[in-house]
Amino acid sequence: MKKYIALFAGAALLFAACLSLKSLAVYEPGSWEGIGEGYNGTIHLIVDTDSTSIIDITILEHNDDAMIGGEAISELKEFILETDSTDIDAISGATQTSEGFINAVNEALSKARIVKE
Repeated sequence: MKKYIALFAGAALLFAACLSLKSLAVYEPGSWEGIGEGYNGTIHLIVDTDSTSIIDITILEHNDDAMIGGEAISELKEFILETDSTDIDAISGATQTSEGFINAVNEALSKARIVKE
């Protein structure tokens, strides 16, 4: 009888842990497309998420200058991946590129975001 009580208690704890992990989920795991307008046109990217964070950003297309826009995109990507947030300022000298990139990431995340009831 004690064995069954211990088994039931263990199963209950496991079930509770699974429920609490699910309640922490922010994103649907997957790859999500986002598009924003940079200085010289469209910034097209894919954001990969697991259930709680941004795990990668792949730039598919951008037409901004490689030295200014490209560097800004690279810095923004690194910062977003490190902080798991798009709540960042634009990079001085590449404001339109920064805003387009951040908007593209936010568009992708809006598709991934789980709406809690």
